[in-house]
Amino acid sequence: MRLIFLVVATMLLAWGCKDGPEFNTDPGFKLDIKADTMVFDTVFTSPSPGVPMSVNKQFVVVNPGKEPVLASFQVAGGSGSTFRINVDGTSGNRIDDVEILGKDSVFVFVELSVDPNRDPQALPLIVRDSILIHTNGDDQKVQLVAWGQDAHYIFRDSLCNARLDDKLKPYVVYGYLYVPENCELTIGPGVRLHFAPRSWLFVEGTLKIEGTVDEPVRFEGDRLEPDYEEVAGQWGGIWFGYPSKANRIRHARIKNGTVGIYCDSSSVDGNYVVEVYNTEVRNMSFDGLSGRGSSLMAENSVFVNCARFTFLGLYGGDYLLRNCTFATFNFEFPRRDPTFALNNIERDQLGNVIATYPVTASFRNNIIYGSLDNEFALDLDENKVGPLEIQNNLIRTELSGLDVPGADNVVNEDPRFLAPRSYNFDLDTLSAAKDIGRVLTPVVNTDFLERTRDAKPDAGAFESRF
Repeated sequence: MRLIFLVVATMLLAWGCKDGPEFNTDPGFKLDIKADTMVFDTVFTSPSPGVPMSVNKQFVVVNPGKEPVLASFQVAGGSGSTFRINVDGTSGNRIDDVEILGKDSVFVFVELSVDPNRDPQALPLIVRDSILIHTNGDDQKVQLVAWGQDAHYIFRDSLCNARLDDKLKPYVVYGYLYVPENCELTIGPGVRLHFAPRSWLFVEGTLKIEGTVDEPVRFEGDRLEPDYEEVAGQWGGIWFGYPSKANRIRHARIKNGTVGIYCDSSSVDGNYVVEVYNTEVRNMSFDGLSGRGSSLMAENSVFVNCARFTFLGLYGGDYLLRNCTFATFNFEFPRRDPTFALNNIERDQLGNVIATYPVTASFRNNIIYGSLDNEFALDLDENKVGPLEIQNNLIRTELSGLDVPGADNVVNEDPRFLAPRSYNFDLDTLSAAKDIGRVLTPVVNTDFLERTRDAKPDAGAFESRF
């Protein structure tokens, strides 16, 4: 009897000391997360009376393996975030050691709330955070996005034969706004458009921007804080792709993006794909006005402070630039390349010619200037060059031949902008750009600000007041 008791006791002791379940510890293991971005698309700063200022959503996290796994969940913004989570009945900003059995799942509930005493207009247009899910030394992420002010929100959407006209509430784009082929989007005077990071306006149809000198149409990022007022690269830009046509941009202010206006589409109807009038493009982390084998026209416009090119005509195309100002200084970033470039040669990394393309261009009455000794670059196969007119411009360059008689270009003289650091590219009384232009056909009667030009027009977008 005593022997039987000892055997049973030993078995019970052994069972009681048995290890728990063996957890998956593979550092390369991934949970199956049934969401990558959660969008709280309710404008929660304007709730109905008696409705709590909060929104609740959920997603599922699945363990696809056979063994259980331990996971931790954390709101990246911590205690200061407007988001909270609940996992398996536990709430907080961080929840550790959540056991997910093999082939099982857990629900993650996300709640968004805002201080009801806070001024809604002090909130950002878009509230962002993320949930970090930590497993076996590896992090996975779910993005959290919420609309923060009363505005028109466009989330990865397209518009066809539509018009944006609301001057009071901005339009906020997250992801992209797309204008399909055979569709038209018109944007009226005074409209403001804000774009989240990496968000673009893609146009394969037709875009009409109808700003005025008093009510320009504004494009910029969605960060409203003063520290972001003049920071490049906050959003994508305006991209025109085939078979886009008949695009007209008037009195727009495009700032703080990657590329202001980019076109990779050639003409499908014999006209310029994009025509730009009285528009300012500034603070681009790449280019201001850029075309790849394209057909572009710009008049009375300002392209300034771009980290790569204010103008780039790449791999040929057809370009008409009249009374525009192209200028970049080293105020915010270092530069090595000229701000203005025209090219019809495609080269490999060793500089060998791969292909050449036809190009025609007319550059008249422009200012092309900056902080480098050479701000004007040509890389051309003359056999593919059609009419190339470079006349009555003020150019800072080391290239020879631009100041020949008849071209009437002024080379390496100071345009004396009034206040380039403050983005005032009007001309001082002693500007070398004064009276060097010629009367063009068709006539450019007014300047960037729609001031009357005289019989001896100035180069650049501005007609001097002095």
